[in-house]
Amino acid sequence: MGVSASYQIQDLPLQWRSAPRRWGHPLHSLCSYFAMFPPQLAHFFIDWLTQPGESVYDPFSGRGTVALEAVLQGRRGYGSDANPLAVVLSHAKTRVPSKRALLKRLADLEDGYSPRTVSIANEPANITMLYSDKTLRQLVWLREQLDRTNDTDCFWIATILGMLHANHNKLGPRGFSISMPNTFAMAPGYVAKYIKEHGLVRPEVDVFAMLRTRLERLELPTAKREGGKSWVHDATTAAPAWLVQRRPKLIFTSPPYLQVIKYGKYNWVRLWFLGETSSDVDKRLMASASLTRYLDFMKSVAANLKQVVAEDGYVCFVIGDVRRGDDDLNLAQAVWDEVLQDQGWHLHGIIADEIPQDRKVSRIWKNNSGRATKVDRLLLLSPTPQKLPDVVPPAWEQKLSFANTRS
Repeated sequence: MGVSASYQIQDLPLQWRSAPRRWGHPLHSLCSYFAMFPPQLAHFFIDWLTQPGESVYDPFSGRGTVALEAVLQGRRGYGSDANPLAVVLSHAKTRVPSKRALLKRLADLEDGYSPRTVSIANEPANITMLYSDKTLRQLVWLREQLDRTNDTDCFWIATILGMLHANHNKLGPRGFSISMPNTFAMAPGYVAKYIKEHGLVRPEVDVFAMLRTRLERLELPTAKREGGKSWVHDATTAAPAWLVQRRPKLIFTSPPYLQVIKYGKYNWVRLWFLGETSSDVDKRLMASASLTRYLDFMKSVAANLKQVVAEDGYVCFVIGDVRRGDDDLNLAQAVWDEVLQDQGWHLHGIIADEIPQDRKVSRIWKNNSGRATKVDRLLLLSPTPQKLPDVVPPAWEQKLSFANTRS
């Protein structure tokens, strides 16, 4: 029997924290991304608050965790973001090609490749320091040939983005570049210094062969799965009419916090492959240390989402506490007090989720880890007062796969 969630809402983190740490479909790990919440968290809320066939939406989709979990659970998964990198990753996880189609496309690309016809003379020095000439020519060829509006090509782009830089291991390179200090790109000057200090040599790797190996580990469907959609969108503007008509049952998302991370700055290598620049991307994204500006931002976001979510639906914002001087700011409480309460939302609760410090990306900066803290808070809302459904603990031992879902 279920347990009445309304009486024990503060105990909900026990539900997703009881899952194995590495739980989740391999496709979640297609590409690393800052400030990504674990798939267990999205899985729990989708399972708890929606039914198969209903729609789930994330307006800050990031690497597409929410959308993928929705698709795997037989829901429609929608994700939008102002960051083109996030849109590519979310696209790959909502419209998943068959393994056969992907291998055929890769074979065609390899057959058409001739190193003599690909010039790397005009590639920036920040890029040429990372890859051997052989590898870079293959990457430039793929960048020129792949079309991100095509589902199969977009999946290959997302896969490549996840391998553009990675730490090496004893069994060989996991990515195409020199051994990067992290799975995201530090500043070019830092990377150049790291290469020199460690005497790193650009590895000679075959991009096509590595992509085939990577594909084998992703547990892809035998037939294409068109489980949703992703698109470029600024969440402070009105949602597309078709989404409003569909009325998602659950909006589950993690808005940007007060100025913690520059998503463009730390993804400059991946953005190079997409033909974007980090400065242009960061200009499009919300990043401010001003609490007033942040609350104005959330006021616009929440007002738009109230026009989207189903009348009997739910919205859950994952918002982390933020360090301001010597104190921690409960940003979720501030958003409720200053924004959401006045908009007429019904608050089911603000749920504190303690994040182990060794699982936060900001741990790499040690004592200079920025403004992020170890507490995430989940603002669980609905547009009208209603009772939460009973909680039935998820069966974490059951593995989700595309074999159990229908397109």
